[in-house]
Amino acid sequence: MKIQKIIAENGPVQQLCKGGGCPAAIIAADGNAYVQGYDLAEAERENLDAPAGESFVRIPLATLKKIAAQVTNL
Repeated sequence: MKIQKIIAENGPVQQLCKGGGCPAAIIAADGNAYVQGYDLAEAERENLDAPAGESFVRIPLATLKKIAAQVTNL
């Protein structure tokens, strides 16, 4: 996968998770967006049921809103 842009809460960052840039949205050349977040604790997974091949990550809502605003302006 070729990464075109990494967008964190306060704007674009140069590297994945370097210098506090996480959670983040990764915009790739394949036309997809990838979201990086925090692994869930077992207690958080109890009420979630992802289909095979899928998973969940945790992102603070305020951070997600900031990332989403930047993604919609691409």
